[in-house]
Order: sequence, then C-alpha cells, then structure tokens
Amino acid sequence: MLRKSNITLYLAIGLIIALVVSKQVQDNMLNKISVISAIGIDKNKKGYIVTIQKYNPAATSKEGAAELGSYTYSAQGRTIPEAIDRIQNKFSRTVFLESVEVAVLGETLVKSEGVNALADYFLRESNLPSNIRWVISKGVKPDKLLQIIMPIQKVSGTRFEEMLNRKRESWGNLSDMTADKIKGMVLQNRTELTIPYITKMGRTSKGISKSNIEKASPDLTVEIEGLAVFQHQRFSYWLSSQESNLYALTRTKIQDTTMVTKCRKQSGYVTWKDMRSKSVIHLLDKKGVPSFLLQVQIKAEMSDVSCKMDTSTVQAIAQLEHDAEHNLQNQINHLIAKTQNKKTDINGFGETLYRKQPDRWDRVKNDWDSVYSTVPIRIRVRVDLIEPGEFSSQ
Repeated sequence: MLRKSNITLYLAIGLIIALVVSKQVQDNMLNKISVISAIGIDKNKKGYIVTIQKYNPAATSKEGAAELGSYTYSAQGRTIPEAIDRIQNKFSRTVFLESVEVAVLGETLVKSEGVNALADYFLRESNLPSNIRWVISKGVKPDKLLQIIMPIQKVSGTRFEEMLNRKRESWGNLSDMTADKIKGMVLQNRTELTIPYITKMGRTSKGISKSNIEKASPDLTVEIEGLAVFQHQRFSYWLSSQESNLYALTRTKIQDTTMVTKCRKQSGYVTWKDMRSKSVIHLLDKKGVPSFLLQVQIKAEMSDVSCKMDTSTVQAIAQLEHDAEHNLQNQINHLIAKTQNKKTDINGFGETLYRKQPDRWDRVKNDWDSVYSTVPIRIRVRVDLIEPGEFSSQ
C-alpha cells in the first residue's frame, strides 16, 4: 500500500507536469493566433474604417518591460467584414476576435448611421462576442484612441474595460451597453438608448508616444466622461459628467457614488459619499393625460461640509438632508426637462405606462416622442444620512 507521503508526491509531480503541458499548449496557441483586445469602428465618405488592437505577448514577460503592450492595425472597406479581411491580410496568424473586450465607436459613425445596423452585425458575426461592451469616442477617432499608451495598463482596450467596471459603482448597469442589450431595447422601443463615451485631455500626438508613460504627469489622459443619448437609435446629444451621474441616480440602483449639494441658508457645499439610490416611477393619472411621479431614495455618508453651521445636532443634520433633497430635486427637474425638450425618454416613463396600462400604451406608442415632451412629471427626492459602517448591517 502506498504511503500518504508517496501519494502526495505523485500528485505534486502530476500537477507540475499538467502545468508545464498547459503552458506549452497555451504558448503554441499564442504562436498561431493574434489575440485582439479591442476593435474600433468609424465611417467616412468612402466606407468603414476598422481598427483592431493586438496584444503583444512579449510585453508580459520579465524582459519585456520596455515593450509596447499592444499594436494597432487599421483598414478601410465598403463593409465592416471587408475592412476586417483587409486587416487579416496583414497578418500571418489568424486574427482571434473572440477575445475582444471593448468596441470603440466613432462619433462620425453614430451620428451618421446610428447603432441599430451595427448591433445586427455584432449579433450575426460569430467571431465577435455579443457581450462586447460599447463606448463612443468623443473628440478623437477610434484608431487614434486605441493607439494611446496608458499609464499602469499598457493595453488601452483592457484599460477601457477596467474603467467601465469602475463606472458600475456610480452608473450601475448603464456602463454595460452591449449589442444584445441594445438590440433588445430597440425591439421594445419603449426607452431610448444611452451609451458611455470616452474623451481625451491633451494632444493626441503626445498620447501615442511612449513618453506619455515616462512622466509623473502624463501629457494625455482619457476618461469615461458621460453618456451619449440616442433617439430611435440615432445619436441625439451628450450628457455631461454631472448630468450622467444624476441620470444614473434616477434610472438604476446605484451602489457607490459621490455628489456635491449646496446649502440653502449658508454659503458652502456638502459632499456626500458612498451614495446608494433606488428609484421608482409611479403612473398617477389613470384616465386622462398620463402623469408620473419619479421617486428617488438616497442613502449616503457625509464626507465634507463647508457650510458655516454646527453639524453635531440632529436639527442641523435634518437641515442638511432637506437642503440636499431640494438641490438634487432641482437638478433632476432640469435634467428631465431637457430630455422632454429633446423628446428622448431615457428614464423609462413609456415603459411604466406599458406595464401599468398596455392598452393605453398601444394607443400612444407611435406618437410617444410628442406625448412624452408634454406629460407632467413630478420629482420627489429623499436623502437619509447614514453613519459610517451602517451600510454593512443593511
């Protein structure tokens, strides 16, 4: 009978052999394919411009610290597949699109063509995962954006993925716009689309140089600034960073964000951190013209107060909560008024009408843009201060 020590030894040897074989298989696969991290798509008068960002495996080795994390290749075609085929012709290895994490859409593309046909293409193309997350490049072409050399993360496509993951805390599922999700919203046609957009700060020519990551303060940085709003799958307008944060508070369940509100009776501001929100839309009028109540419940910790007041009393805390409610309610009112003026129901008031009164929705759905622009909408915000550590008990 084998001793336990011998069995353990055999298991350890087997594990080592398995790891070595697995590493060899992985290396052989990487030597036969070109792993793609991101794809950029834009359009001009001649057709589509497609850019792919290819991982550089050498950059992950100990000796590859000075290597670029990725390389980009672009081609133009009358269609997107034709452009991808022309890029493939530049490689001796198969282009592995199944690894794509992010699709960067050009500003020209979404303004001229919208996103419906693009979503159809992503869902039909078996080599592209349908859960690729979409972002729009504002003020910079996708091919240039994917060339930018990022601090910390060498591969910009992977960096964009990390940024979108971080945005989940302040935007919830609004940061996860994929072809299948977009197509589902298009088919329902009850709520308008919003897609995150990326902007740059600095000169593009500086960002595509290695010197961009060789300084304590990079010459160019990028950020996911806000959300692009669509009307019937065509681009309509941009929401600023502040507007996007407000919209997220009213649209989805937020787990963690920070906002600043004004004090009403004193000059100064209150910074609220770890904000968590829950919103619900009520249909108020069931017979005449539809009207709605948007309720937003917020729980947050107080991070900083610059108002000249003693914050140690219950009355002072209640006053700050009331001030925040008033301030946020005004801001949300302005945001809703903007969406009504633009005839873009991004909050889902039409969805509420459909769920509560489907027959009534059928009568107005073809003219919902105009109806939405005139419906009465009331906003009610409640803010409750939560002491540090209290979240963990909820």
